Amino acid sequence: MSKNTVGIIDIVKPNSIAEDLGWLPGDEIISVNGHAMSDVIDYQYYTAEEFIKVMVRRGAQSAEFDIEKDIDLDLGVTFKDTLFDGVRTCGAKCVFCFVDQLPKGLRKPLYLKDDDFRLSFLHSNFVTLANVDEDDLNRIVEQRLSPLYVSVHATNTALRSDMLGREAPSILDQIRTLARGNITLHTQIVLCRGINDSKELDRTVNELAQQYPTVKSIAIVPAGLTEHRRNRTSIEPIDIQYAQEILDRVKRWQRLYKAALGTRLVWAADEFYLCAKRRIPVTDAYERFPQIGNGIGLVRKFMDSAYRALPQMQQIESKKTIRVSIATGKLAGPILGKWAESANSRRVHISVYPIKNTLFGKTVTVAGLMSGRDIIEQLSPKSLGDVVAIPSVALRDGKFVDDVTLKEVEEAIRVKILPASTSPRVFAGQLRRLIESELTGL
Repeated sequence: MSKNTVGIIDIVKPNSIAEDLGWLPGDEIISVNGHAMSDVIDYQYYTAEEFIKVMVRRGAQSAEFDIEKDIDLDLGVTFKDTLFDGVRTCGAKCVFCFVDQLPKGLRKPLYLKDDDFRLSFLHSNFVTLANVDEDDLNRIVEQRLSPLYVSVHATNTALRSDMLGREAPSILDQIRTLARGNITLHTQIVLCRGINDSKELDRTVNELAQQYPTVKSIAIVPAGLTEHRRNRTSIEPIDIQYAQEILDRVKRWQRLYKAALGTRLVWAADEFYLCAKRRIPVTDAYERFPQIGNGIGLVRKFMDSAYRALPQMQQIESKKTIRVSIATGKLAGPILGKWAESANSRRVHISVYPIKNTLFGKTVTVAGLMSGRDIIEQLSPKSLGDVVAIPSVALRDGKFVDDVTLKEVEEAIRVKILPASTSPRVFAGQLRRLIESELTGL
């Protein structure tokens, strides 16, 4: 990492130490106790002392401040960027890389391939650790950057290097180094049919399980495949039979590790259950959902929330029956449809419209990748009622993945849009507030 980076102050909090010292937005923090700052983690780590010296630069002038404070008291600044020296990008060319399968014309941030262990700590991003060196590993241990989320894919180093499209260090050696610092890891295996499954999957799961409790969870998720994939390595999409086979193996592993380690340790992505047409496991089977952000247990969370939302839906009142349409991905369509049937009342009627993904292709079925154009084309001919709910996960800064804005969709379909929570309980509250305010006259 660069040693001459600085943290640029964005906000100085009122009544803070920074305000008392006269710091201003735009000032640059150069060092703390002589340590250069690479990111906000460095800043937080080195300022967690009673006595600190902070070098600050404003324009061409620099000044050093001697500060005495409680160890856990923050100085009161936020920064323009959390990573002062920029994001570490991925140097790999993974055979399953989703970014390489994207069409042109999408939101620019989608094309950034980050592989930065700091973002793993800060935001639970999955990283390969293929671009870290010994100094990075020592820093992770020293600063206790735990937990981390690690993409393993295979513990066979040769196979892993082939999958990553670059020479990769031994992931098991790296895990052992982190284990000495009591770092917790949540791992994932992006399963590529015919590549890292079968005996290689057995080997990977077994060798990761041997690293428990450093490895606290193992997620098996299917590779995302779009119609724009150009990599010559063939990867077949999962089907019912394949999904059932994977779930049977996961079930056996869970029984084994539950008995031996006290945890199921291995979980399959929700997509496997939906594809296999299997029942979603009960809440307790997910052991507090260690990888909920990776699509492990989202459906169960939805189902639990849906049950608790029913009384709220029944309590919604209006002058007439409110017709609500929900746009969602093909994957969640059937489950959301069943909930809508149970939630309908004489005051609220919900229709669910699964959106076919023409931007990425039929194999991409998640709501988060719905495009604005697909929504416009497929909903415009429909009788949509009073309001259209669109999962908020499909939006970033008011835009869909294809850069179409929420306002543009609303104007095209000529119906009010409600960016909705994926939690039925929260959605019920959103809908009730909307009806009580803007839709009162309906």
